[in-house]
Amino acid sequence: MLEILIREGKDKQPKWVDIKTLRSMTRKPKKSSTQPSLKSTKDFELWWKLYDKKTTKKQTLAYWIKNITKEDIFKIMQHTKHYIKDREKVYRKDPVRYLRDKVYEDEIIKQDKRIEIEEYKHDTTGMPMGKCERCGKKDTYLNQWELRKGSNCCSVKVLPFK
Repeated sequence: MLEILIREGKDKQPKWVDIKTLRSMTRKPKKSSTQPSLKSTKDFELWWKLYDKKTTKKQTLAYWIKNITKEDIFKIMQHTKHYIKDREKVYRKDPVRYLRDKVYEDEIIKQDKRIEIEEYKHDTTGMPMGKCERCGKKDTYLNQWELRKGSNCCSVKVLPFK
C-alpha cells in the first residue's frame, strides 16, 4: 500500500491518503454528452425532411435531443404524415412549436373540400350533371360526393357544363 501526504487548503492539516483513493479523487468525471447520438440526429433529419417547413432548425434540434424519447418518434412520424397533408405549409406551426406544444398528440380532423353543386346543371330529377375532364362524356351524379370521387368513365375531375 502506497500513501501520499497531501494538504487540501491553507489552514488544514496535511494527511496521508492511499494512492488508489487519490486517483479516484483526481479523475475527471465523464462528461454527459450533450452532442446528439447518431441515431437521434438521423431520426430528426428524417422528420425534418418530412415536416418540410425550414425554420428554427437549431432550436428544434436542441428540443428534439433534450425532450423527445424513442417512444415519441413513431407517434411524431405518423402524425406528421397526416398533419402535412391536412395543412398548407404557411398554416403549419413552426417545427419547434409543433414539438414543444405536442401537436403530434392532437387528433387530426380532415377537412373535405366541398363541391358546390349549384354550379352544375341539374337534370329533370334534380341530380347534378357534369362532363368528364378527359373524354368529355356527360353523365348524371347522385350528389357532391360522387362528383368529388370523379367521373364514372375515366375517374378524373367532373367539370360543370352549361
